[in-house]
Amino acid sequence: MNGMRAAVATFTKRVSSTETLDVVKADPDDNRILECAVAVGSDVIVTGDGHLLQLGAYRGIKIMKVADFLG
Repeated sequence: MNGMRAAVATFTKRVSSTETLDVVKADPDDNRILECAVAVGSDVIVTGDGHLLQLGAYRGIKIMKVADFLG
């Protein structure tokens, strides 16, 4: 597993949130994704999570399915 972790670390960045959000009421854990995306100034969140996809966008950050992102 350490090899996989090291491989993922080559194309990802570990971030911490700078604020606490309470946007996704139906699944509060999803707010952590939004917090990190806001903290790093993401342009897009690519996900299969239904609660996040329902938002469509948050603070100018597009939220889309993988197929739509690649399409």
